[in-house]
Amino acid sequence: MQFHMNLFTQADVIVSPTIGVTAYTILDDALNTGELDYINGAALVRYSIAGNFLGLPAVTVPVGYDKSGLPIGLQLIGKPWSEATLIHIAFAMQDLYVSEYRKPEVYYDLLNKNSVF
Repeated sequence: MQFHMNLFTQADVIVSPTIGVTAYTILDDALNTGELDYINGAALVRYSIAGNFLGLPAVTVPVGYDKSGLPIGLQLIGKPWSEATLIHIAFAMQDLYVSEYRKPEVYYDLLNKNSVF
């Protein structure tokens, strides 16, 4: 925590990728045996550890797509009680990329009462 608090004396937020990889193929037997992929699993949580273990507020914003069309997110981590700052920055970042947003192939609008699952 001391290391991160020192960073916040020089910056308002820490910016990092949301995860270390984009979505990877789930193995054929995952439904029966469960998905246990240590390499990709570690890459998935690499950048969220600070926020989770230290209790720092964080928000993720979609900022584009990789070569395969998979979404890429940017994570903003703030010092304690900086949620308002994070939300303002996240809103500005999202506004920059709103024209590029695409719905996934499988999409359910949870706020629409007429959506069928």
